Amino acid sequence: MPEGDSLRRLATRLSPLVGATLERVTTQGLPRALAGRTVTSVDAHGKHLLIDLDDGTQIRTHLGMNGRVRDYERARGEEIVTGTSPGRASLVIVTADRVYLWLTARTVEIAPRRAPMRGMAVAALGPDVLAGDFDSRQAASRAALHGDRAIGDVLLDQRVVAGIGNIWKCESLFAAGIDPRTPARALSEDKLAQLYAAAHELMTESVRGGRRPYRAYLQHQCAVCGARIESAQLGVPPRWTWWCPRCQPTAASC
Repeated sequence: MPEGDSLRRLATRLSPLVGATLERVTTQGLPRALAGRTVTSVDAHGKHLLIDLDDGTQIRTHLGMNGRVRDYERARGEEIVTGTSPGRASLVIVTADRVYLWLTARTVEIAPRRAPMRGMAVAALGPDVLAGDFDSRQAASRAALHGDRAIGDVLLDQRVVAGIGNIWKCESLFAAGIDPRTPARALSEDKLAQLYAAAHELMTESVRGGRRPYRAYLQHQCAVCGARIESAQLGVPPRWTWWCPRCQPTAASC
């Protein structure tokens, strides 16, 4: 599933949409009454992409595990869309010179300005880990409310902080030296703040194209101490998790 850094890069890739007039919008092959509307912004919050239009309508997408976005020059894009089954073409946005195609996205929501549920899905999320004003101490305070849960699970909870997925869960825990099975209550707020600051730093670096090699995720041997990287399916639902037993020791309290 794409994580927050991937969605930020996608928002940047789709930034040419801003100022463009929509000629056609379809969801699973069905036309939507958005022709003539102008895109005013393209942004991301956590794992959600948000496209705002000049009449207050918002298009919100979540790619889920297998969704992806493609964009094409107009003529080529029309050919691609024609050859794609409506069930796979979750969203198609056509402008004067480009075609943007969402394939097998988990969620596509088109909400007018006054729609009763407009914005509620994003409002239920925690702060975006990649926001410019992200506050790791505020994030630590939110995480501390989930003291009985393993910290690996808390990191993935989008209601606590939005944008962290399984990759950056593993990498952030490694950077902060924390075993993923550690109960959140065993970590001081300083340690929790250090963890969320590491997530913010690593993911910001990834957005900027400077991602370093993974230290834990999918690894077999620790590049720092040489120990064998351990892995197990942890959490609910279970997710494969990688950690170094030496660099991330189990601790009763940190």
